[in-house]
Amino acid sequence: MCRHIAQLPEDRPLDVIGDVHGELEALQDLVGHLGYAEDGAHPEGRFLVFVGDLVDRGPDSPGVVAWVQRMIQDGNALCMLGNHELNLLLDKKRAGNEWFFGKEQELRGTGQAIPQVLANDEMREELLVFLRTLPLAAERSDLRVAHACWHAPAVDALRGEDRPLANLFYETEKSITASCLAAGVEGKSMAADLAQQNDNPVTVMTSGLERETTEAFRAGGRMRHVERVPWWETYQEETAVVFGHFWRAMHAEHRAVKRGPYLFHDHAFQAALGPKKNAYCVDYSVGYRNVARAKGELGERNAALMALRVPEYVLVADDGSRYATT
Repeated sequence: MCRHIAQLPEDRPLDVIGDVHGELEALQDLVGHLGYAEDGAHPEGRFLVFVGDLVDRGPDSPGVVAWVQRMIQDGNALCMLGNHELNLLLDKKRAGNEWFFGKEQELRGTGQAIPQVLANDEMREELLVFLRTLPLAAERSDLRVAHACWHAPAVDALRGEDRPLANLFYETEKSITASCLAAGVEGKSMAADLAQQNDNPVTVMTSGLERETTEAFRAGGRMRHVERVPWWETYQEETAVVFGHFWRAMHAEHRAVKRGPYLFHDHAFQAALGPKKNAYCVDYSVGYRNVARAKGELGERNAALMALRVPEYVLVADDGSRYATT
């Protein structure tokens, strides 16, 4: 079996949980509403699937990872690798992952620390060992799951791969750079940047496809000239797909846009996506709670941790609310 594409259990109903981002309390509340016991067992034999981005931003990333790892070891869960986990594996320092390097995250522009559990050397090593075991995607006959994007060329490239993830990432990056140089593409150009994003299956699966934008925008403290592609709008396959990553909002006034244009303007929050209405984004911006909490603006509907029940295709939020998808 490919180490990067996992197999979902065919005979168990699933609960696919969106980006957790260190919100351990929300996770515990959600799985309680879903009917799971503390040991991860479910009276109906249900199985937990996480789309990735367990870590960063929220108050207790190590606690979330430990909880999910225990569920996996007990045979009751599976977790995809998200872009935030990939950054840790590649030792990339990014806003929100300061905790991993033993430093406090600050609320931008204020100097105010955001309370978080900080990792020590032992925690870092144990966490990295676990992250190296996570697949980039999972599938069964009726369902596909990935963190950011199900892209057939990327999935096909991964099926024959057995290299460790970091090796695969860096060796592919090196190959893309060589191809760009051979084609006369400048190394610091927009074309080269897009090639590194869109031609590396690791980046495609964890952070999606990108394209040049007609209007630059500021994000992450700098101007950006590329934007995310809503790939689900052209997803024509019959198999349903569930993903996270894209900061969906339950209410327009509570949008927490972190990078570029909001991609769900024309859809109700519970709507299925794509031409066949079989693509489901389950990231409902719970990663924004740390900022809202630090600002004293945490409200009931600023964000939600959400699960999609399969085969029922019902959404369940961490406050227990349920919504039929449309």
